[in-house]
Amino acid sequence: MTLRIAVSLQLLIESGCGGIAPWWLVLLELAVVLALAFGVLTPVAALASAGFQVTCLLHADWPHAASLMTATVTAIALVLLGAGAYSLDARLFGRRRLVVPPDPERQ
Repeated sequence: MTLRIAVSLQLLIESGCGGIAPWWLVLLELAVVLALAFGVLTPVAALASAGFQVTCLLHADWPHAASLMTATVTAIALVLLGAGAYSLDARLFGRRRLVVPPDPERQ
């Protein structure tokens, strides 16, 4: 839950790439932030957030680039880890558990 909130806050802070963004881009960012905050289609929303951060990174100066790189890595971590237990994804699709079978050679 906290990773989702961190990625959504980073996207809000970096919205518009430091300049004035068109209205449709602001609405798209707001939709991604809300999806991340509530945990709806989290891997897709986090991937969109990472893509937006990389796009901003291409136009950023060095002091601003450090925070964008951190935001990108955090979003990629969220893509790989998933939404977590306290999300709408977990409620809609169920929680996933990895069960490792016992090693047959150890018995």
